[in-house]
Amino acid sequence: MSLLQSLGLRRAPARPALARDFHCHLLPGVDDGMRTLDEAREAIAGLRRLGYRGGVLTPHIYPGVYDNDAAGLRAAFAEFRSQIGEDYALWLAAEYHVTDALFERIAEDDLLHVPLGDRRLVLVEFPSLMPAPRGIDALAALARAGYQPVLAHAERYRYLQTDPEPWLERIARHGTWVQCNIGSLAGLYGEGPRTFAQDLLARGLPVLWGTDLHRPRQIERYIAPGLDRLGGLGRLNAALDALEEADA
Repeated sequence: MSLLQSLGLRRAPARPALARDFHCHLLPGVDDGMRTLDEAREAIAGLRRLGYRGGVLTPHIYPGVYDNDAAGLRAAFAEFRSQIGEDYALWLAAEYHVTDALFERIAEDDLLHVPLGDRRLVLVEFPSLMPAPRGIDALAALARAGYQPVLAHAERYRYLQTDPEPWLERIARHGTWVQCNIGSLAGLYGEGPRTFAQDLLARGLPVLWGTDLHRPRQIERYIAPGLDRLGGLGRLNAALDALEEADA
């Protein structure tokens, strides 16, 4: 019997091994994420303390709400990376809300994406409360165009929570990867997303986990305890290892 057992205590669960975050809003001043360079630096310092060594930045592209485009975000990213330095590896993608503009960008083959071997990962966001009329169509269009669709924070969509089977079947039909937010497991978005995130985890569906970080204070309050609930996964975001190899 170990000393912990003899005292009636349990060993704290080991956190998963970390390398790359997928889905965060570190790029300052472009959406509802980090507001300043100093805030972004504070967030990166906190992520590094958890064990992260880099991440994929996914600023919003949502016409009428966040009027970003690929060219503007690339310019902002280049400046940001020069200010941050090389100690924290960064890649640029985007979080595309399903709108007509997304279909236009697919047709023009002009999407911010993560090059991962022969895959091109594109992160897509559905509306939270009501189904997007063309949400599944967007996943299908991405797949036909040679992209790897990734559904952002699947645990947060209320209609998936209440009727998961048909939705998950339609999502899987187009080879879509499911992404979940670590903070959901610690209650960042409430009980519904927390429970559904646990359900998706039990199903083994999330391919990628992201911090979806918007403020530095979320790290200790939600991301760290969320990681404690993922201790059994071993290496988190192993699908991104090809990024590490390219960066080596």
